[in-house]
Amino acid sequence: MSDKKKKKIAVDLAINNIGPHSGTNKINFIRQLESNKAIFYALNGTGKSFISRVFRLTSAEKTDLYADDLLTLGQDSGTFSLKITDIEKSVDKRLDISINKGTPAVVQNDSGFIFHVFNSDFVEENIKPRDYTPEGNIEGYILGKVQIDLTDEKMREEKLKDEIKYKDGTIDDIIEKAKKELRDHGILPTTTEFALVDKKRLLQKEPLGDVQPFDEIVKQLESLKQLPEKLPDINTPSFNTKDAIFDEIVTILTTAYPKAEWDEEFVSDIKKNRPFFEKGLELLNGNEGICPFCKQSLGDMALELIHRYKLFIADNEAEVIRKIESNIKAVENIIISIKQYANDTKSANVEIENLKKYFPSLEKIILEIPSSDEKAFDCFYRLISLLQDKTDNITHVDFNVEAVITECKSFIQDTLQQQKSNAAIINRVNKTKQNSNGERLILRRNLCKAQYLKLQSSLSSAFNELEKLKLELKELQQSIIEKEQQARISKKEKVYETLEYFLNKFFAGKYSIDKETFQIKFLGNNVGQKASRILSDGEKSIVAFCYYLASTHLQLSREDDYNKLFFIIDDPISSMDFHFVYAVAQSLRDIKAYFGITPYDRMWVFTHNLEFYSIVARNHIINHAYVMKPGNIEPLKHQLLMPYENHLKDIVEIASGKQEPSHTTGNSIRHVLETVSRFEYPEKSLGTYISEHDILANNSCIFTYCQDSSHGNVRNQPPYSNEVITEACKVVVEFMTSNYKGQIDAIQSKAINGET
Repeated sequence: MSDKKKKKIAVDLAINNIGPHSGTNKINFIRQLESNKAIFYALNGTGKSFISRVFRLTSAEKTDLYADDLLTLGQDSGTFSLKITDIEKSVDKRLDISINKGTPAVVQNDSGFIFHVFNSDFVEENIKPRDYTPEGNIEGYILGKVQIDLTDEKMREEKLKDEIKYKDGTIDDIIEKAKKELRDHGILPTTTEFALVDKKRLLQKEPLGDVQPFDEIVKQLESLKQLPEKLPDINTPSFNTKDAIFDEIVTILTTAYPKAEWDEEFVSDIKKNRPFFEKGLELLNGNEGICPFCKQSLGDMALELIHRYKLFIADNEAEVIRKIESNIKAVENIIISIKQYANDTKSANVEIENLKKYFPSLEKIILEIPSSDEKAFDCFYRLISLLQDKTDNITHVDFNVEAVITECKSFIQDTLQQQKSNAAIINRVNKTKQNSNGERLILRRNLCKAQYLKLQSSLSSAFNELEKLKLELKELQQSIIEKEQQARISKKEKVYETLEYFLNKFFAGKYSIDKETFQIKFLGNNVGQKASRILSDGEKSIVAFCYYLASTHLQLSREDDYNKLFFIIDDPISSMDFHFVYAVAQSLRDIKAYFGITPYDRMWVFTHNLEFYSIVARNHIINHAYVMKPGNIEPLKHQLLMPYENHLKDIVEIASGKQEPSHTTGNSIRHVLETVSRFEYPEKSLGTYISEHDILANNSCIFTYCQDSSHGNVRNQPPYSNEVITEACKVVVEFMTSNYKGQIDAIQSKAINGET
């Protein structure tokens, strides 16, 4: 069949290792078509049924089933791919099915179509087990629509979608630019914090704590690159103290020592110069005649004085004073040690400050420095004063010393705790300095966080605007749905109505359906479970096909879903009487109008019945006709059509005066009108059909001419003149033009193009 109309869609069907479609016989069918309606005539063994069975896998209840029996023998896997492209809109709709032995079929239906399949499997599963009594236990509803003018709402909806798409795209571009900026700073996308720079994460507004600004961290990364090599570690300041001295001091200050009878001036002189005297006595070392310092001979008075010195030092009072002075020195050393520790800690702090420009993670690091102010050591000075007073009067006892010593110990303990804390900090600082890669990683992670916070701030208004648009769209769409869906349609009611409609279409009242039980009724009477015994084989096929058409409603959720339907029909006319062929063909024409499908319906029909195929093709019920051969699908050649078209062509030629009537003209008129009548009303006779159409009934000779000229009667002369026959042909052409204009146009078009 030649098709010179504008091609609207492109079909790409690829089948491999399914049924006979394997190896050199795999299917690669690529065509540009006016519409998605096609009929395929299949020779035996060409695998049409395998195709319809694969389509059935798209049903929700079939997707988890194994489909091993669809595979080519000896193959472990097979593929089925259908791509339908809207040429004008450049939109692809895809269906991909993978079948692997031993696992459920994998169905990826991105076409948006609802494939409704009729084949022998449908009959075996849905109606034959019930003895051809349709299933009446149907629940659920189809969300319906009322006719409301929603033009403005639809326009606003599209505008909102465009605005949302634009703003979404703008935000995506900004985020991608931010990601690139991070990658340019050496941050890998696999870094955990890199994932923060994402639209969904940005909308969540995750708490990240205090993070420095993005540009500041970039500077810190640059500074880290300038880190000098082999920086020495920071020394840990420390100080030493012996708590034992405080116990000795308490003992000394709380003990009343006996005082010897020595001249006070003598004792005072010794106290003032005690180190000198002790050193001199040490140097004498038994040589008491010579002064150890000036090397001169000592006189009697000097020797007497030395003797007195020895006696005093050997005395208990002298020993006590010596201990007191030793403890005073120890306390003074504690003060010196703490002051030195404070100075060393200050120096360490300076070193840490110098490192901070390379290691921002040290920013908040600071050592605790003990006070070196003299007032801070007041307790120690008071203790020294008590010891000095004791040297003046070793008999004096001071029990308040405990409070002073407690204060001194507390000061020392606090300083030791500071030292311990500072030592840990310095240790951490040194480790950070030694591990610059770790610091760099911290900075990069913080850079991701800073980028996240920067984006969150800069995109805040854009996100708010986008959210408002989405909310407006949601509310608008909800409003549209509420206006459209003001009725619920019972699926059971729709199935019943459709089943009743098509049964009447096929059987003209002979068979109908009981609304409550869904049992078949014969001439108005329920047949119960006897349907399978009452129906002929041909009638069973028709009942199954009618139920298939009625079950269309079960595939849907919304009334809009009717426009998503894609009918796959495999052999709807097996074992049927001749007049059912026409009725089925007519039902295919009715599908679009009956289900209210707009703008066009989708239907692929597979058949091995050449007569049915020819009727559908020549009456342009389906736009495109093909012949399936092993490994190939070819367009139908015009010569394959049945005689109907040639009969109609002869009538058109006679009516237009291009051809004279012949002895077969009556048979041509009868064939054309009988075909049309059976197509429209299978149960009506030709005479009844003609009488019900005024344009035919008003011609007095059409019926009798058809009857007489179609049978072998003996005549002496022609019963009708050429003029009468020509007029009858004109009436038939007029009738066909008013009812089947496409057929007349096709005949005339082929005549113009020189086609036979």
